[in-house]
Amino acid sequence: MAQTKAIWNPSVLAHKLVGRINYFFYQLSVGRFRGFDLYLNSPDRLVLEDVIIPYFISRSEYHKILFVGCDWYTKPYRKLFRNKEYWTIEIEEWRKKYAGERHIVDALQNLSLHIESGYFDVIIYNGVFGHGINTKGDTEESFNQCFNALREGGILVFGWNNVPQYTPFPVTTECENLQKFKPYVFEPFPTCEYLVPNTEYKHTFAFYKKPVAS
Repeated sequence: MAQTKAIWNPSVLAHKLVGRINYFFYQLSVGRFRGFDLYLNSPDRLVLEDVIIPYFISRSEYHKILFVGCDWYTKPYRKLFRNKEYWTIEIEEWRKKYAGERHIVDALQNLSLHIESGYFDVIIYNGVFGHGINTKGDTEESFNQCFNALREGGILVFGWNNVPQYTPFPVTTECENLQKFKPYVFEPFPTCEYLVPNTEYKHTFAFYKKPVAS
């Protein structure tokens, strides 16, 4: 009975309600609505959602797609990729609610435990380096896993905040496993590396292709 009273205590319920209301308005402050879905309102997300994702959706040769990392603003992506074989991977189990139907709860560094070599056509690895994958060792292994999981000719989209506090080391020049890829000219821009305008953290997208064996 004491536990029941604690659960239904008006002050406790009021506190929880205020917390949910505050979180809702926080989402409104940083997001934008498209239909009934809420998206993160930032220039780099606009580039990702209005240019990069639609490009791969429109191309039939890119069907098996892995998105690295899940949060509330990635939840609508399952609808965007509804006609593709859309996978997600996220180390935090509670974020599964934001994931695709095909979801892996693990670190990117362990991808080979779940997926056979050469499985994916595209891997979108955005906003994770410097925000969870921070050490050189983990970063090297993450790119090694991406390389092994992509088919020959598959595309890696790598996005990161190119500022000292979120760039533990010069990733594009010092990461040996990233050098196994070839730079890929992304047609809509067109360039191999795109600095998103008007971003405080100099968010940058780099595009790579897994070489085709001769």
